[in-house]
Amino acid sequence: MTKYENLYLFHNKKCSKSRKVKTFLDGKNLIYNIIDYLNEPIDLKILHETIKCLSTQPKNFIRTNETLFKNIKNHIQLSDEKNVVDLILKYPSLLERPIILKEKNNKIVDALVCRPPELIEKFLSFKDH
Repeated sequence: MTKYENLYLFHNKKCSKSRKVKTFLDGKNLIYNIIDYLNEPIDLKILHETIKCLSTQPKNFIRTNETLFKNIKNHIQLSDEKNVVDLILKYPSLLERPIILKEKNNKIVDALVCRPPELIEKFLSFKDH
């Protein structure tokens, strides 16, 4: 388990999976910060660190099944981090959710797309590995 000082949740209150993760965090009485990425600009430092921590293909944290993405996919190269960041900043609704982050020493040290939401238990070590 990665030790952490702060937790962050990229949260969309209209998403049932995101609400399920939030309910889990609340049920464990954990202190965390909500990143309301649909209504507030995303902090670039957090976004870059999140992408690095996810260490996965962008298609795994970009909502590629969304109509919006299908309309622009021919104009974007997801293999380039700058393009991915620009895409998320321009169209935050394309960011997969929910994403939980661990921060230590002012740096994101671990991140997980909680799909299915039950993955958060292992991520926070509330379940045996």
